[in-house]
Amino acid sequence: MINAENAATEQDGAVASVTRRKFIAAAALSGAALTPLAVKLGGDSSSEEIVKEKIRRAMLAGPSSVTAEATVAEMDHQGNLTVLHPGKNDWVCVPGDQGVVGRADMALDPMGMVWFKDVLARKPKPTNTSPGLIYMLNGATQRSYTDPFDTTSPAIPIGPHWMILWPFDAKAAGLSTVMRDAGTMVMFAGTPYAHLHICGSPWEGNEYRRGDRGAWTMRYERP
Repeated sequence: MINAENAATEQDGAVASVTRRKFIAAAALSGAALTPLAVKLGGDSSSEEIVKEKIRRAMLAGPSSVTAEATVAEMDHQGNLTVLHPGKNDWVCVPGDQGVVGRADMALDPMGMVWFKDVLARKPKPTNTSPGLIYMLNGATQRSYTDPFDTTSPAIPIGPHWMILWPFDAKAAGLSTVMRDAGTMVMFAGTPYAHLHICGSPWEGNEYRRGDRGAWTMRYERP
């Protein structure tokens, strides 16, 4: 689970606000409280650099097409958000802590935020009403791929991936339920939090352009 991270600097009376209606509505839907970050740097360039690095890392967690205008915010263990950089779309990028298991850098859409906050609250089942998306293209660590609430098992290293948050049935879909370093699996299979876990980025590969021909790479196959 994600633990609250202490702010690098104090808040002052000047309040930075995210005014875009759609983002506020998305946050309200997820139940996440928004706390503007009023940073009083007082000439402390190291504090400013820390915040800049958090923003930079968070925006690498998802495709630039969504993170470029996303809100960047830190998240505590209750799902409350402290805004580091206001955005213009519905996405939220969260800088994690690569030194803490389960605190991955991530980019979440509104339904992804609902799903993730439900995990933090240890709800019996997620409450997102349509599939959500979470990107973790910087990789992650977590305790289990079978139990969403496991906080004690040895850490599992996970490469860059993204998730489609909807209760897929692994057997019916013909998908694996074991952690993989490539391809797709159903994580937390058999639980209400089952979802598609897809390694890599959906933006990998070359785009098709009219007139392109297919070039298949040879591979060995067993007879």
